[in-house]
Formats: sequence, structure tokens, C-alpha cells
Amino acid sequence: AIRPVESFSSEDIKQIRNRVGLSQVLFASSLGVSKKTVEAWERGRNTPEGPSRRLLQLIRDNPEVIKQYMIKA
Repeated sequence: AIRPVESFSSEDIKQIRNRVGLSQVLFASSLGVSKKTVEAWERGRNTPEGPSRRLLQLIRDNPEVIKQYMIKA
């Protein structure tokens, strides 16, 4: 069986982003969405849908996964 895709509140999203230590710009880039989208999620103006919800779940449960997509400066 597959775990259901969860919903995330604006506070949940902010906590996930802060836990991985990324700015809104970098977090948005890692999810493949715009900074404005992350801003809207974190302010409660919009909510993530579909694949974004699964990605948030994955990052929340495995914060180290984001590191493999970071480019060393």
C-alpha cells in the first residue's frame, strides 16, 4: 500500500523550508515552482496540490534528500 498524499498548512510549509535551511528562492527552485508560489503557500493564500504535496512530504520525512540537488558553490 502507498501512504496517502498529505495536506500541508502554511505553517507546515514554513517549518519544512526552515528545517532544510533554504531561502524561499532556493526552496522554490528545489520544488520546481516559483518563489511567488512558495510565498503564497507560506502566507496561506494558496495551497500545494498534487506532486508538490508529495515532494513536501518527502522533504519533511527525509530532509537530507534536498542536499543531493544542491550545487556546491
